[in-house]
Amino acid sequence: MRLLNVFLYEFNHFRKNPAKVITYLIFVFACIYSIYNGFDLQKKQQDTIVSIEQEAQNKVSFIANFFGNIQSQPDALEVLGYIPIYTIKPPSPLLPLGIGQAEQYGFYKKITTWSSTYDNDMVEELANPERLVNGNIDFSFLILFLLPVLLIILTYNIRGFEQDFRFEKLISVQFGSIPKWIFVRFMFYVLLLIVTVLFFIFFVALVNNALFTHFHQIGSLILLLVTYIFSFSFIFYFLILKSHGSSAIAFKMISAWLVLCVIIPGAVHQFVSMTYPVNYMTDYLDANRKETYEVFDLPTDSIYLELIKIYPDLFSTKYAQPNHINAKMIRNTTYAIVNEINKVSIEKIEKQNNSKNELIRASYWFNPLAYMQNKWNSYTETDYYAYRGYRMDVQRYIDQNIERSVFQAWDEIKLTKEMYDDFLKTFNLNFKN
Repeated sequence: MRLLNVFLYEFNHFRKNPAKVITYLIFVFACIYSIYNGFDLQKKQQDTIVSIEQEAQNKVSFIANFFGNIQSQPDALEVLGYIPIYTIKPPSPLLPLGIGQAEQYGFYKKITTWSSTYDNDMVEELANPERLVNGNIDFSFLILFLLPVLLIILTYNIRGFEQDFRFEKLISVQFGSIPKWIFVRFMFYVLLLIVTVLFFIFFVALVNNALFTHFHQIGSLILLLVTYIFSFSFIFYFLILKSHGSSAIAFKMISAWLVLCVIIPGAVHQFVSMTYPVNYMTDYLDANRKETYEVFDLPTDSIYLELIKIYPDLFSTKYAQPNHINAKMIRNTTYAIVNEINKVSIEKIEKQNNSKNELIRASYWFNPLAYMQNKWNSYTETDYYAYRGYRMDVQRYIDQNIERSVFQAWDEIKLTKEMYDDFLKTFNLNFKN
């Protein structure tokens, strides 16, 4: 009963303290604003995706009607080339809870025979602190960086106030155990913050109908949140026990926050940047400029052999036969060679990025904030690996599109209904009417 009385006492103390209430409300309003930004970004992406799908559907419908009005089979390459091929990364229903890199990485890509996964519309990265300068607050940033600050503001004078006015012994006489008394008061604020953040998590999940479809991710987010808050709470609780006076408690709490949220992540970031400098994709640019031009300068026979090396089955096509070689057609399909050159360069970039990420993961044991941030963004599908998986899907579509185009060109294939249906299935263009 005494524990409950202490808990209720802290509630009344919080309610009657304008500074704490206003600080808490500022945090809540910041969360609301960040969630609003997340929903706004999600809506823009969804609207763009609907527009893209509508465009593709219109052209698919046009071609479908086209089959009923033709007397002879058309050229497959020309007809299918009329239909736009897109790869799309739909926004996660949990995106409002963690924007991550969603504003900087492309979420849709029009696939052509000259596309690559490192085109300008695919890889523009910006860190969270830089995003704040632009006025866009990320909810995960508030939780990971600012929530501990709020916890400091709400709890720094627990016991410190009594020590400052020298009536701590009276508390000891009335309650008995000072550590228990501190713990109960401290837990009021811990539970307040957990309930507040859980409200926003469940609100987003309910609005986006993700409570059951993304149950695992939501559960993981909640576990991550509780672990994070309790980790800081343990540190702050220990500092309250071992400190004397509000000023000393506040100073030590702020110092702990600075070390864990600023100094260590900043030092790791600086070390990683020195070890793996910013990749300006020089390998990829060299491949596009130098090696691509060299391909264009190759004689037709060399281009022919390179294409046969990439697609051995081309040898059985019409224009691969010695007496049917079409130099113009061969040169028109050099994009297949350029794609292979790009893939080699992109693999080097991906390996460097992977090495950089491995180095960051190696720091998790003393840099928990990086672990928390990467994990949080992975659950909202806005982290590096979510977009890396998307780039792999883009590359797969590029490879399929190029292979299809090359074989249709070399074999002068005529379009059939079966081929058309297979094309729609391969590139996920089977829209529902």
